[in-house]
Formats: sequence, structure tokens, C-alpha cells
Amino acid sequence: MVDAYEVNAGNPLAFAYTFLNPNKSATAVVVLRHGAFPIALGDVMWEKYKIGESLKIIDPETKAPAIKNPFLHPKAGVLVLDDMALDRLLEKGVVFGACNVALQVQSKMLAGNAGVSAEEAAKEWAANVIPGVTIIPSGTWGANRAQEVGCSYCAGG
Repeated sequence: MVDAYEVNAGNPLAFAYTFLNPNKSATAVVVLRHGAFPIALGDVMWEKYKIGESLKIIDPETKAPAIKNPFLHPKAGVLVLDDMALDRLLEKGVVFGACNVALQVQSKMLAGNAGVSAEEAAKEWAANVIPGVTIIPSGTWGANRAQEVGCSYCAGG
């Protein structure tokens, strides 16, 4: 289980990939919480809410604040490892949980960037979580539940 608590240049995704690569029959779990929550969101939310600019997340392709999710459908060669892309990990069966507390806090914090209320932002963010990523009550809850069923812990930073 990768505890992704910061975007950290996508390293939590790389950790899941490097765990799976030599363990073809294993399953990886990634909990997107705290500052890593935006990895769960589609491109429209990144642009509308100015996520890259506001949270200081740099797109490795443009070297500027991200206006799209840089970890979703990236061009070949943009990420350190092409197969660490969120869409590719989902295709490999990686289980992703996204913290509802982070969703609520960050959407409220960035609602003004889109000119909407905190409630509208939270609804819109929840509706734009990437298919295959599950919103869970909290990231710490998800990390704990994963360990209770036998997952080892990896700090994703």
C-alpha cells in the first residue's frame, strides 16, 4: 500500500509501478490523500480550479504549473516511467482510494478560483474523480484498512 500524501512529482505512482513490475501476480493499493488528492481528478478540474498554480504542482511536460492532470494520459517520455501513469496503473488493476476529507478541504480552498461555492466545488470534484478511483471516507482510514488486510506500508511522500 502506497500512502500518497503529496504529489511528490508523481513518485507515489512510480512506487506502485516498481512494486508491481517484479511482482506480476501482486496487487498494489494507492491511497491518494492530503496533497496527493488532485491526482484523482480529471483534467477539467485542474484547469478550472487552477490546481497546479494554487498547489504548486509542476507539469513535467511543460515545466509550468499544471493546467491538466500530468499523471493521466501523459505523452510518452514525459514521466520518469511511462507505465507509472495513473491510467496505465488502473489498467493493471491497481486499487486507488481517494480521501474524501482532502476532497472537501481542497475543493473548498480552491472554490474561489472557479467562482463557485464550496458546496458546488465539492460536488463537482466528486463527479470528476477519474473512473476507477474510489472516494473513501479518509486517507488515513484507507491506509489503516489496507494494512489490516495484510498490505505492507510504503510512504509515498
